[in-house]
Amino acid sequence: MPSVTTPKEFFGFTPGEDRRLAGWKEMVAYFELLSRQSDRVLVQDIGRSTEDNPFLLCLVSSPDNLKDAERLRRIQRTLSDPANLDDAAASDAIRDARAVVAVTCSIHATEVGGSQMALELAHILASSNDDRTNAILENVILLLVPSMNPDGLVRVKDWYDVSVGTHFEGSIPPYLYHKYTGHDNNRDWFMFTQQETKLVVEHIHNAWRPHITYDIHQTRTDGMRMILPPLLDPIGPNVDPVLQQEMAALGSHMAAQLTAEGKGGVAVNLVYDSYSPSRSYPNYHGGIRILSEAASARIASPIDIPKENLREDRGERPRSRSWKHPLPWKGGRWGLREIVEYDLSASLACLDHAARNREWWVRNSYEVLKRASNHSDAPYAYVIPRKQPDPSAANELAELLRFAEVQIHRAGEPASHEGVDIQPGDRVALMAQPFGSFLKTMMETQKYPDIRQYPGGPPRHPYDATAHSLPLKMGVESHEIQTPFDIPLKPDSGAPDPDADQTLDPEAPAYAISPQSNAAARLINRFLFEGRPVFRASEPLTTERGEMPPGAWALPASDGVREAIAPELSNLKVAPLWDRPKRGLNLLRRPRIGIYASYVPSIEEGWTRFVFDEYGFAYTSLVDGDIREGGLSARFDCVIIPHQKVHQLRRGFSSAQYASRFSGGLGDRGLRALREFAERGGTLIAWDDSSRLLARHLDLPVSNPLARLTDSKFFAPGSLLKIEVDNDHPIGYGMPATAAAMFMGGPAYQVEKGDAIARYSEDDTLLSGLLIGAERIAGLSALTSVPIGLGRVILFGFRPHFRAQARGGYKLLFNSVYHSVAQSRPGL
Repeated sequence: MPSVTTPKEFFGFTPGEDRRLAGWKEMVAYFELLSRQSDRVLVQDIGRSTEDNPFLLCLVSSPDNLKDAERLRRIQRTLSDPANLDDAAASDAIRDARAVVAVTCSIHATEVGGSQMALELAHILASSNDDRTNAILENVILLLVPSMNPDGLVRVKDWYDVSVGTHFEGSIPPYLYHKYTGHDNNRDWFMFTQQETKLVVEHIHNAWRPHITYDIHQTRTDGMRMILPPLLDPIGPNVDPVLQQEMAALGSHMAAQLTAEGKGGVAVNLVYDSYSPSRSYPNYHGGIRILSEAASARIASPIDIPKENLREDRGERPRSRSWKHPLPWKGGRWGLREIVEYDLSASLACLDHAARNREWWVRNSYEVLKRASNHSDAPYAYVIPRKQPDPSAANELAELLRFAEVQIHRAGEPASHEGVDIQPGDRVALMAQPFGSFLKTMMETQKYPDIRQYPGGPPRHPYDATAHSLPLKMGVESHEIQTPFDIPLKPDSGAPDPDADQTLDPEAPAYAISPQSNAAARLINRFLFEGRPVFRASEPLTTERGEMPPGAWALPASDGVREAIAPELSNLKVAPLWDRPKRGLNLLRRPRIGIYASYVPSIEEGWTRFVFDEYGFAYTSLVDGDIREGGLSARFDCVIIPHQKVHQLRRGFSSAQYASRFSGGLGDRGLRALREFAERGGTLIAWDDSSRLLARHLDLPVSNPLARLTDSKFFAPGSLLKIEVDNDHPIGYGMPATAAAMFMGGPAYQVEKGDAIARYSEDDTLLSGLLIGAERIAGLSALTSVPIGLGRVILFGFRPHFRAQARGGYKLLFNSVYHSVAQSRPGL
């Protein structure tokens, strides 16, 4: 074999060396070099990242396997559709298949160990000829993703290189390391909103159906050195039992291998559960997703931790020996090199297990998907009616199910079953299909178990949200059908499907658009940008197709308006408007929006920008100094303060750890400037902790009865709660009378002065997830508009757009923005 360049020869340093990071551009060049030098490595550029960096997939296997890669990929796809295989064909495919392992690195870009380790792993597999390496190459196809977040690696390296030698060396960057999602970029594995998620799902998970996805992470500095599966309970109830056992078996094998190598501090069955599907796409597609969490350093700067300084937290006891932690770490130096070595050992142990048990992994996956295809228990199917309050949300739900390769059909004839009227064109998804577990997980409501820290004690905090039911989150009507029915079904092509009466009469002088569809906001923002007149009705609007509720949009007709509306007819309810309304129309102008961007990176701020970019809202990002200097009312109609911890909002970073430019937060000056902005007629919009901050420091006439309640008395950790909405209020326009709100432990208000636009229902408050103490939140305000001077403060107690998932709440946020600029004007 020709000589293969080592990472040290290429970069000039060994991966993991103190204060040195390989950058993404150089890493791309190295992997391309490996692909030229070794016939065991095949590099594919599968697309571009959010900020237009190349996204690499590296296939590593034996030369023969790589030459035959397309046939082996087709075998994987064949085995993932058991209904089309007889036993003999399945046995032949299992015999010929390879174990497919995806190793994905550093999706959280400050957790740099995985991406640096990938260089060394690829070189070992490209150049070594020992028995273990040869067995891995022969039996495994490795899908190595050196960086799941190339943009983040670029951002983190740029910041780290500047920080070296300063008093803030090794600090986290004062901005999100993914343009929109920051640390939430691995919570997107069922909504598929981000470019990187789409690339990985399309080109890795859907294309190859990995049996194992090993996701490499890092955690706090002063706990265990590495945490591996088995994971804590609960695991998602729809994950096949075999897959659950595989996670435990593989994680235990990896932990045993690290311990055998003398690597101390390796523990299992701590901190992390696998309930939420937000990080676990493979678990619902015939494979497993496991993670490791190595202790962090200060990016690439080493630290020294005496054993006595290791800290107990989240169930970790790093100084104590137990069955789940048999070899405690002795303390001392911990740096990037140690992280790379632990990650490398774990990766090789994972690949070794897959190689030794190739047929076991392949056959188990096939049998899991075969059981799913032969599903005969309840539920039988899910029905998504064609007629929806918000057709755009229903179309988006169907599209994400299709992207996850869930099979969807359309009803061909009307039927009535279990009290549900099924109409022609209604979408029907049967549970008996390979990925039925994904379908069920997305469509059903969750009943998260009430797990206590000890008998009679407070509840144990879940690792992630306890509710993810997409019909509730997205405001889509759906029906769970328990027993079989017999009606003609045809495959759903995914083509747009507007109502038959959704046509644009070219003679109409104006058009009315229902406020119920999120998609209307894209059109409205486009028209405002183009300078076209846009009116909003404050009363019901009569059209030839019936009455539209308050908040309907009225648009004078023109060729440009018709051309813009026509492609959206499947997502909207549109009607010609022939009669000029006598009253109740408000002229809208383009809102001037400021979004606060704390130097302490805020995930909610990033998601807010993402949603606004998706829907065409123009905005300006405001850092601390922009707000502290005041004068906001001359530039903005509304200022949005996304959720962030109160102390981060108010104090920001400490000047002892960051340059003065990045420290200090809003401070008293910033809060005074926000008060002045509202008093002069501006609109402030806040949610969760940011609403706590404004309520407290602007002395608003509201109180939060949930404050200071213990978890034993009130607990709702990422649950969907029922709210009752005043949809005659401008902020409630287009909303149904009841909706689901994503509650993440935020405030709920009693309002002394102002409008309670939404309240938590007193009946069936919990829709999905976990809620302790429902009676304490029932009847309290979930969304409040409080007057202050000439303006207002709009306080959400829930997350209105949580991770771009809670689309049923988008209209409340959009309406809050539009309400800041509506002007009364009669007629069109």
